[in-house]
Order: sequence, then C-alpha cells, then structure tokens
Amino acid sequence: MRGRRWLVLVVVAASISTGVAVATSGSSETSPVNGDFHAHLAKQKQRACDAQNTRIQARFVGTQTSNDARLAGDFEAKAESVVNNDNGWGRTEGTVTIRKTGHRSVKFRGDFVGVIEPDGGVEGFLTGDTTDRHSVHLLANFNVDQNPDGSITGEFGKDSQTDKPYAPHEDQDPAILTNACFDRHHHGGGHH
Repeated sequence: MRGRRWLVLVVVAASISTGVAVATSGSSETSPVNGDFHAHLAKQKQRACDAQNTRIQARFVGTQTSNDARLAGDFEAKAESVVNNDNGWGRTEGTVTIRKTGHRSVKFRGDFVGVIEPDGGVEGFLTGDTTDRHSVHLLANFNVDQNPDGSITGEFGKDSQTDKPYAPHEDQDPAILTNACFDRHHHGGGHH
C-alpha cells in the first residue's frame, strides 16, 4: 500500500454518474478536504463463498476528524469484502455514515469501493453527500490499515503512508468537497 496510487474507472464512473442538487444562487464551492478516522470492529460474519474465497461482512464504529466540520463526528462503516484465501488480495465495498458527535442526526452519507491488499490494507475511493441545507458532494481517495485487534485506522485526502519524497502537494491522495456545475435535476447517489 505504501505510496501506491490507483484511480480506476470506478473513480471516473462515480464522478460522472453522480450529482448533487445545487442552490440557484449561482454560488458554488470546490475545495480540498482531508480527514482521519479510527474505528473498532463492532460486528463481523464470514463464510466461504467458493473454494478459494471468503466473504466477510463487517461493521466498524468510531470517530472521524476532518479539516471540514461537515465531515467530522461519529463514524460508522458497513463493509462487504471478498478475499482470496491463497494470496490475500480482495475487494471491498460498503457505506459510510457520519453523525453529529453523540447524536443520531446524520451529517454525511457515502459509498466506497476498494482493493484489499495482502497485508490487510485497503486503497479505495469514497463518494457521498453532506446532509445539510447546502449539501456538497465528496469525492475522496482513501487508505486504511487494519490493526491486530481488528480495528481500522484510515485517512482520506492525504497519504501520510507514502515512502517517496514527493513535494507536499504530490504526496496526497486527493479529495474535494464540491457542488460546482452539477445538473440540478440529479441527486447524489441516492444518499438523501
């Protein structure tokens, strides 16, 4: 996972096929964003899905911090993964929900897809919408490490795990919040 970058067609598809309702005031926003999350494993089920692969369903709960308050709060991720038993490679997809700290009110809903690496790390892409009155859309590269106790530690909009001596703006897995120039008749990914 160290320093590796991948933006596959799913990134293009996610950014093209999703939109968000935008206010008619003519003002818009596109800004870089980043954050960190840590969550413990709250629930897990696994079973063989064929002779070579295991399907894992997991729920993680914890906290997320961000340089944008709309993305900070109580963190919940639900993931379904398929991992090859022989080489450890696999895929994962699921949902992320951010709630106001200590409350049930939702601040953000998103979907993710990622590649599982043999060391248990994940590199992927997250897209979703904030739920406030002036909703914005998140497009974010993320990476995750799984700890020995099953908990996860991750980040989006940056890559502090890189080993290469890039310039500061080049060592990031970029992420943005935006509502610029989306078709007003399309809504982001069904999150509302």
